[in-house]
Amino acid sequence: MGIREELEKVFHPQTVAVVGAPRRRPEGWPGIFGSIRDYGFPGRLYPINPGVPEVEGIRTYPDLVSVPEPIDLVIISVPAPAVPAALRDCIASGNRNVHIFTAGFKETGEEEGLRLHREIEAIARDGGLNVIGPNCMGVFNPEERFVTWTGAPEKSGHVAFISQSGGHAQDFTNFCARLGIGFSKVISFGNALTLDSTDFLEYLAEDSDTRIITMYLEGIRDGRRLLDLVSRINATKPVIILKAGLTDAGTKAVASHTGSLAGGQRVWDAFFKRSGAVRAHSLEDMAFLTLAFCHLQTAAGLRVAVISHGGGIAVSAADACSNAGLEIPSFSSLTEQTLRTFIPPGGNIIKNPVDAMPLFRDLKVFKQMIDLIASEPQIDMLIVSLSLDWLYGVDEGRQIREVTDYLAGPVARQLHGKPLVVSWRTYRNDPAIRDVGCRLEKKILQAGVPVYRGFEQASETLALWARYHMVLHARGLKRFLP
Repeated sequence: MGIREELEKVFHPQTVAVVGAPRRRPEGWPGIFGSIRDYGFPGRLYPINPGVPEVEGIRTYPDLVSVPEPIDLVIISVPAPAVPAALRDCIASGNRNVHIFTAGFKETGEEEGLRLHREIEAIARDGGLNVIGPNCMGVFNPEERFVTWTGAPEKSGHVAFISQSGGHAQDFTNFCARLGIGFSKVISFGNALTLDSTDFLEYLAEDSDTRIITMYLEGIRDGRRLLDLVSRINATKPVIILKAGLTDAGTKAVASHTGSLAGGQRVWDAFFKRSGAVRAHSLEDMAFLTLAFCHLQTAAGLRVAVISHGGGIAVSAADACSNAGLEIPSFSSLTEQTLRTFIPPGGNIIKNPVDAMPLFRDLKVFKQMIDLIASEPQIDMLIVSLSLDWLYGVDEGRQIREVTDYLAGPVARQLHGKPLVVSWRTYRNDPAIRDVGCRLEKKILQAGVPVYRGFEQASETLALWARYHMVLHARGLKRFLP
C-alpha cells in the first residue's frame, strides 16, 4: 500500500491502539489515551498494557499481536528505552502506521539518546514502518473526532497545519479558533524519523478537505523536494510557512528541540522567492494571514484606500501601509469633490488616508463614502480603521454597533467586488470599550470579513496576501477559490 493510502488511514482511523496506556490518568493531564476518549473518538480504541486488566473500563491487551484486528494507527507512549521493543511489536503484528509520542532521542544531543535514535530508525526502516515522530503530539482531525492532546477546538474547516512542534500545533489551532478558522487536518511530526513534512504536504495537496496549507518548520530533510512541492501546490492552494531557527540562537534551539538542521537565512530567502510561499514571522502572523486567505477572494494590485478618523491615526496608517509595501493612491478630483458635498471641511481630510469623524457618526454618510471609494478604478482594496476610544465616547457604543452591523452585512453590496478588512484598537483602560471591541470583532468575523486588532497587522497581512495573488497573476495563474 502506498504512503498516500496509509496516511488516509492515519488521518481517518477506525482503529487506534495506545501502547503504554496507564491504569490511571497522569496527574495534570489525561494522557494520550484519555485525550482521545475525551474528544469523543467514535472508533475502536485498544489500550496496550501487560500489567493491568483494563484501562478506564476498556479491556487491555498485553501486546499488539494479541489485538483481534488490524490497527490503523499505533501510538507509542512508553519510556524511550522501551520504544525499540514496541516498534518490533508493530512489525510482528503487521501494523505499519506508528506515532511515537515519546521523547528522549536525538533531540537530547546525548549519547544514549543518539544511540536509541539510531536503533529505532534501523528498526523502522527495516520493518517498513511509517513513523510520525518521535517527540511529537501526532494527529488532529476534528471531522473524525480524533486528537491526541487536550483543549482542541471543535470546529472543522479547510485549513491544514503541518507542524514540527506539538506545542505550536495546539497553540496555533486554538488561536485560529478565536478567529473562527477551522481545520481539516493537523499533524505534529517532531523528529521526523521516517515521515517528514514533505510526505504530509504531498498528501494534503490532493486532500479535497484542505484548501489552505500552513506549516511550521524547524529543519527539512529534502529541501529540493520541499521546493518542488510548494512551487506546484502554491498555485492552487496557498502555502503559508513559518520557518524557525534562522538566527544563531534559533539554530541551537532547533537542534535541542527536534534535532534538526535549521538551514541559513539566505537559503530560505531564496526558497520563499522561488516557491512563492507566503512567509510568516510568528504564529500570530500565520493566523492573521490564514484569516485573509479564508475570506478574501483575489487582489488586482497593491493600491489601498484607508478610511479612518483622527489625524495622527491617518498618518500612522499611511506609514504602516508604506512600510508593508502597499500603495496609497490619491482619489480622483471628482471623488474628492463629491466627498466634500457630504463631509464638511472643518477638521476632516478627504484625501487618502481619509480622516473624517462624521463618517462614523452618520451611517448614511459612511455608506456613501464606502460606495464612492470602492468604485474608484485606482483602488484595489479597502481598510476601515476604528479607534474605539473616540467612537465609544460619542454615545457609549451605540454608533459602533450600527457600524458593526453594516460591516457585517450590507457593506458587501457596495464594495464593487473589492476586498475589505477592518482594524480596531483601544488604549483606554476601560473594560466596557474592550468588550464592545470583542463583540464587534466576533460579529464581523462571523460575516466573513477579516478583522485585526491594530492597523499594522491589518496592513502587513493585506500586503502579503495581495503579493501572493500578484505572483500568480504574473505567472498567468489563478488561485483555486471555493
